[in-house]
Amino acid sequence: MHWMDFTLALVDKLTWPGIIVITLITLQKPLQALLPLAKRVKYKDFELNFSQQLEKISEQASTDIPPLPPIDKVTLTKNAQFLPNQSILQAWVKVDKGAEQLLLKHLPHIHIQQEQRYKFIGQSLLGHNLITNKQAKLFHELRQLRNKVAHAPDYEVNTVLALQYIELCFALIEALETDSSIKSVAG
Repeated sequence: MHWMDFTLALVDKLTWPGIIVITLITLQKPLQALLPLAKRVKYKDFELNFSQQLEKISEQASTDIPPLPPIDKVTLTKNAQFLPNQSILQAWVKVDKGAEQLLLKHLPHIHIQQEQRYKFIGQSLLGHNLITNKQAKLFHELRQLRNKVAHAPDYEVNTVLALQYIELCFALIEALETDSSIKSVAG
């Protein structure tokens, strides 16, 4: 076999595997970004079904591991130094739960719409005079800021702004709890 024939045969055999390797290397970052979104990965006899495995793990964990304690203001304040966006989202969850509890306490049969949930809760609280206009305005402004953090691409908040947001959330939560106790005594 002549060296030229050998080289052509070698190139012929290595062309497609080489293209695949180069493609995988080039697309490594986009593929890594898509992998967490995948529900199932299958290659020949190897198959992973993430949702089924996650459900099994969650069931086992719920019986073996105690639930996490609720996040308080001190924890959120500490987390804001390292994860300001996440702290904002967690603070909003507390506001949402407080507002929902207040609404359900006074209107136990109300159906909370999941589409535009936060807007519905805020408007319902104001419409049934469970919060003041100022509290409703604060609720909606906090909701809008939360939406920016949650949905705007590459929207980063610094620690100082996160701490201010957390303070406002807890002030609103306290007002919701105070108003609910006053109205339930008066009602």
